[in-house]
Amino acid sequence: MGTMITLSFMACVGTTPVETLEVEVSVDVESHTALTVSWTTEEPADAAIEVGTDAGYGRRVEGWSSADGLEHAVVLAGLGADAPWHWRAISAVAGDVVVSEGAIFEAAAAPADLPELVVTGSYDGLVVGPMHVGESYVAIYRADGLPVWWRKMSTTTVSLTQARMSLDGRAVVLIGTFPELGRDTAIVRLPLAGGEPTIAFVPNGHHDFMERPEGGYAVLARDIRDVAGYEVEGDALVEVSESGEITTIWSSWDLGLHIDPASLPELEGSERREWTHMNSVAYQEGNYWLSSYLLEAVFVVQRDTGALLSTIGGDNSDVRVAGDGEGFGPQHGVLPTDGGFLVFNNRKNEPGDSWAEVVEYELDLRKGEYTRRWSYNADRALFTPVLGNVDPLPEGGHFTAWGLAGNLTILDDSHTPTWEAATPLGSTFAYAHPVAALSGEP
Repeated sequence: MGTMITLSFMACVGTTPVETLEVEVSVDVESHTALTVSWTTEEPADAAIEVGTDAGYGRRVEGWSSADGLEHAVVLAGLGADAPWHWRAISAVAGDVVVSEGAIFEAAAAPADLPELVVTGSYDGLVVGPMHVGESYVAIYRADGLPVWWRKMSTTTVSLTQARMSLDGRAVVLIGTFPELGRDTAIVRLPLAGGEPTIAFVPNGHHDFMERPEGGYAVLARDIRDVAGYEVEGDALVEVSESGEITTIWSSWDLGLHIDPASLPELEGSERREWTHMNSVAYQEGNYWLSSYLLEAVFVVQRDTGALLSTIGGDNSDVRVAGDGEGFGPQHGVLPTDGGFLVFNNRKNEPGDSWAEVVEYELDLRKGEYTRRWSYNADRALFTPVLGNVDPLPEGGHFTAWGLAGNLTILDDSHTPTWEAATPLGSTFAYAHPVAALSGEP
């Protein structure tokens, strides 16, 4: 829903100083944190919003214009409720810059149970991820720790593990199981500017997904089979098309490994035995990278054929740790890099020696070995038995989310912390990711 207002666009065109345009302004009704401004021009033009905490503005957000350059829209999101935000629309029309009269947007404050982060250091960006506080949210945080966009996903703590910005930057996409939907796991696409979500259902989906540039998603899904009278939970990688068609790319049962189901861990509250516990998926140059917590291994799978190209780590590794180097144990968040891969190593939960680390390895398949390039362990002060991920930053350095420990860290190129954030007691992120900026396009 939008509120129509009229703004005077001021332009110095001969002796005609004012052109009046009707500008539609709408605020997302879900959280009152995003503002959409749209207008038309009689001649082709571009579109942007200037915004700031006073009438000096200072920041420009580029928007969208139609192919003929006559229709325009800009989304403002991620501003925060700590200040009234001054904004004005701006277009370049026939060589002249036209700007609207100024207006003010006051974003809503976050719900009382959605906490601010405790922050040290500086970071020029935002963070997106699931936030669990007894109830389940997906939220975007500013670098000063203030939540600036959110959606409550459930009134209970549900299995909500992953949230990412969409590839086009216009939405937050997440995976979870929601009793309110009454069906299986769902991938939910939430437009930043508000409006109806898009939902894709994935039977037995869990933990992680990725949006495919060609459309649809790649998703981890449980592959449950009977082994010697035991119900055993393995994993598969499936692709979900935009029409909802599901195709299996690879299954852990393709490994052909001997399984003693009696030796596998029993899932809490169930007689089912868990075998592989896949927890993350990534993609590089035609291959999927999958991490298995219980096998302590990373699998590289060719997308077009489903062939297993490499097993890294674990009892069946086809590459070795170089020299006297150190491998990894139970892990999450594998991510291929140039000539190697990143992994969040949860390590073994050994009494008195429990700590997690971020590791980047160099991988040489020709030599059949992998070697640590660098690692960071926060002085062995942080441990999480589950979750955790690391992302490279475009400007250099790395972003790390410490899973259920609830901490976030940015490392510079020398792997020194430059920004750290922590969730208050009783709240935590799952996976989390850096966001350079929110899109200005609806």
